[in-house]
Amino acid sequence: MSFTAVLRDDFTNSRRSYVVLGVIGALTAFVALIVYQVADYQADAFRALVDVSFFFFLVFPLILIPLTYLSVAGDRERGSIKHALGLPNTRAEYVAAKFASRASVATVAVLVSTLVALVLGAALYTDPVDPLRFVKFAAITALFVVSLTAVFVALSTLTSRRSRAMFGVITAYFVLGPFWFGFLPVVNLLTIVNTVADLLGVTVSDETFGYIQFSSPTTAYLAGLEPVYEGVVGSGEYARIDQNYVDETDALYTNPWYSWLVMAAWGAVALVASYTRFRVAELG
Repeated sequence: MSFTAVLRDDFTNSRRSYVVLGVIGALTAFVALIVYQVADYQADAFRALVDVSFFFFLVFPLILIPLTYLSVAGDRERGSIKHALGLPNTRAEYVAAKFASRASVATVAVLVSTLVALVLGAALYTDPVDPLRFVKFAAITALFVVSLTAVFVALSTLTSRRSRAMFGVITAYFVLGPFWFGFLPVVNLLTIVNTVADLLGVTVSDETFGYIQFSSPTTAYLAGLEPVYEGVVGSGEYARIDQNYVDETDALYTNPWYSWLVMAAWGAVALVASYTRFRVAELG
């Protein structure tokens, strides 16, 4: 079965479920609510994108989970994967099509919700809207969700059980998101790094920890959004934006392109690494 055949079949099955509409609808509704609420105390619509980006960072991966965790594991548990693969045995095309199908839905959700944010921004905010900022936001956010989709689909290929797939993607979400960012008060990336450093009798510099911290696709996403606020960062007009992006160090990880590369690398490496195991897995 070719790539296009698997892709078409996956799209057909997705349209028959409420998962696709749920992902797009839920994301758009939340984004619209955020933009509407921020309008009460901000004049510039792009300021709402700061709050929207944290929603994408923290909540949207949870919306992605039902879209992705059964992409391969569901077929394996039902046994329908044998029919999907057919002859010749094109496992690479199968995995690529599953990823492309789910990534397309996630990208459409980002584009629709960003378009709604732009329209609401033009209607509700007093200052003129700069569409280019929203275009940049949509492009970088799409890269982020495609990266996470690749990671979640990759985890789905590693098991033939739905429960294990669910556990894998939820664990990945917490490790790469709240844990890596430092939301958890006691056990987080900083405490683990410091504990390991103490055990080894070494010191981790701020720059080294910066490279570690921004090596997750979620933290890289937030850092990679800096071009959205071009001309505003460092002006002192928006303390929240300056707090996120003004950095005195010249380390490589402070460059937006570095963050984009991190997100792309996570998606590509996850798919390739999982496929090396899937290609020899027993599907019976």
